[in-house]
Amino acid sequence: MVSQVEWERNLYVMAQFELSCLVRYFLHNAMKIQIIIAVLAAALFLMGCGQLSASSSTSGSSATESVSAAPAVTPVAWAAMTAWQQGDKTTAINDFLKAGWSARPLFPSSSMLSLTEAQYRALAESGISNAALQAKFNVMISQLQSLNQVAMAVDQIGRDAVAKGDNAKAQKYFTSVQQCGTALDSPDCMLIVQLRGHSIIRVADEDLATIGQ
Repeated sequence: MVSQVEWERNLYVMAQFELSCLVRYFLHNAMKIQIIIAVLAAALFLMGCGQLSASSSTSGSSATESVSAAPAVTPVAWAAMTAWQQGDKTTAINDFLKAGWSARPLFPSSSMLSLTEAQYRALAESGISNAALQAKFNVMISQLQSLNQVAMAVDQIGRDAVAKGDNAKAQKYFTSVQQCGTALDSPDCMLIVQLRGHSIIRVADEDLATIGQ
């Protein structure tokens, strides 16, 4: 059974990750300051409730585990995520663009990202050791960060295309990012995944609006 301290530590890390992502979004989207401040306040509240000083940094062993071999049937997000974690950004971006974001599963069953919020809570209460749960959680955060980084890299290529007057290319890239966010912002995903998906959608929607889409 996971202790209350471990549960709160994981909550803190989730809030800290989402907070860092929202800060990056804020730097690119100052026009939405009121919305961002409200969401940041919520994230800070979650962090304050934990009253913990745990770090969200992932160990080298966790990073190695997170890029383990993909299953026979590759889930939608897996190819882009693993390519990015292995440092192959070009392949990651191409795999992201080719992904069929309406298909399922998004993630392999070996990843905690494949769990619903209810399944995550059930896992935490199943008798799994604190160390084992924390290791899985660290890998999950690393994987989610990687997917977010690919999405933002794709979005940046779209912005560069807008700057060059290539709106057709920009629309292709922004739409792919939007579809990824929609796939993540699903009740079938964990809450932290849904929040990340919602933020990705917001980024894509605003960029599409700049080209009248």
